[in-house]
Amino acid sequence: MKGAKPKQNAIRRGMKDAYGLARNDATGVVMPPDIEKDPVQSEIWAWLAPPVNNFTPQDIPTLRLLTYWHAVAAQAQQAIHSENGQLNIFDKIGVKPYKTEDGREVPLVRKNPALTILKEASAEIRALSDQLGLSPLARSRIGLM
Repeated sequence: MKGAKPKQNAIRRGMKDAYGLARNDATGVVMPPDIEKDPVQSEIWAWLAPPVNNFTPQDIPTLRLLTYWHAVAAQAQQAIHSENGQLNIFDKIGVKPYKTEDGREVPLVRKNPALTILKEASAEIRALSDQLGLSPLARSRIGLM
C-alpha cells in the first residue's frame, strides 16, 4: 500500500462541500404508529432510533423485533422483582414431605419461569443488535469504529 495512512477524523472527499455547508437531509426511519401507541415500546424505539438516525426502511422489521424483545425483557425483569425489591428467582410450589431437624417445613421450589423468558429475550436482543450494528463488536466487524 502506497501513501500515508489515512487519518481517522479526516473529512473524505465527496462527503461534504468545501465549506461544510451542505445540508444533510438523511433522517432515517420514523416510529411506526402501532409502536407509538404503546408507551413501553415507543420509549425503547426512541432509544434505538432517535429522530435522526441512519437506519433504512429495510431495517424496520428488525427494529420492530428488537423493540419487542426489549419490552419482553423489561416485563420479565418486573416479574422477577418482588414488592420489597428482592429478586424472586424461585417460585414456591409446595412443601417437601419431610421436615428439618428443628421441625420447620422445607419448601419445594422451581426456577422462576420469567428467568427463562429473560434469557431468551436477551439472546434475541444480542442477535438483533448485531444485525443492526448496534453493539461495539458488530460496529468493529463492519468497520464503523
